[in-house]
Amino acid sequence: MAERMQWVLFEWRSAHLVLPAAVGLVLLAAFYATGAFHTENYPYYFGNRQEFIGMTLLFVLMPPYTLFALITGMRQSLTLARTLDNTSGTRLEPEVRSFPPGLMLGFAALGALYAITLNIPDYGLTFFEVDTVAKATILGQLMVWTIMGLFLPIRFRVAWAFNMAGNKVPIDIFETGGLRPFARNGLVDVLIVSGAIVLSAVQSLDLSFRLDNYSKAMVIALPSIVVLALLPMWQLHKRMAVERQQQLDALNEKIRAASKEIDTVHIEALEILLQRRERVLAAPTWPVDIKIIQRFLFYIVIPPLAWVGAALVEMVIDGFIS
Repeated sequence: MAERMQWVLFEWRSAHLVLPAAVGLVLLAAFYATGAFHTENYPYYFGNRQEFIGMTLLFVLMPPYTLFALITGMRQSLTLARTLDNTSGTRLEPEVRSFPPGLMLGFAALGALYAITLNIPDYGLTFFEVDTVAKATILGQLMVWTIMGLFLPIRFRVAWAFNMAGNKVPIDIFETGGLRPFARNGLVDVLIVSGAIVLSAVQSLDLSFRLDNYSKAMVIALPSIVVLALLPMWQLHKRMAVERQQQLDALNEKIRAASKEIDTVHIEALEILLQRRERVLAAPTWPVDIKIIQRFLFYIVIPPLAWVGAALVEMVIDGFIS
């Protein structure tokens, strides 16, 4: 199983296009066959038909997107791992290529449990007694969250592998160009998860915001963005911070011991030390400008904040009208 998965992810060149397209078409046909796209008898907890169709579209689109994101993300991570292996002597490629079946199955079960406990209504317990459309809705929730249970641990494991490799690479706080693969791996995951957040807006096909449609996903998505962005760089960041502090301590000691005479020789010597300290203080402790990540994360948070704001405005207007 692991060998086949490696072949699909890393060797089959068209897998990132063929497999998501095939899965999407199968899901579209399956949900259409259940009558989900043309029924008026949608489950009771949907406010209207447009909302139900939006949720059905999410069930059709999210699995292909997740599959596409997994394949492209793993290939990008493999490229970054090979770069670090060649330039810094790490052994990241075997870690990126390995997939422990027990870990994957365990988290897939947790994803299914999350769907059952928080995303499937109580009547899902009577699965065999509800109509076909309701059954399709229940299976759609199970499918999406089980796939997420598979996807996130794989990416967390890759992020952890990069994190541990940060203990082994040589560092120079004045030259961080060779360390950028650590940051790029995290940004790949930020883009993937943020793309899923944007795709989830299809639930608002009726142009109405419902916090319950997004809150359970955001509980998983927003922490995942932060962790996946920072984890690959964390050990590297700590080492760079220690290295900078050691240089600052050494320079401060020399500055305290330097002569304070005002002759040219002593002034120039002290000025050199002070300039060196300023340069060390300006040296980064991350392999990427952390302000860029902070700004990027803020942009990711803007859509849900906008949706919340729209919901509050809608509630206020409804209150005045009623």
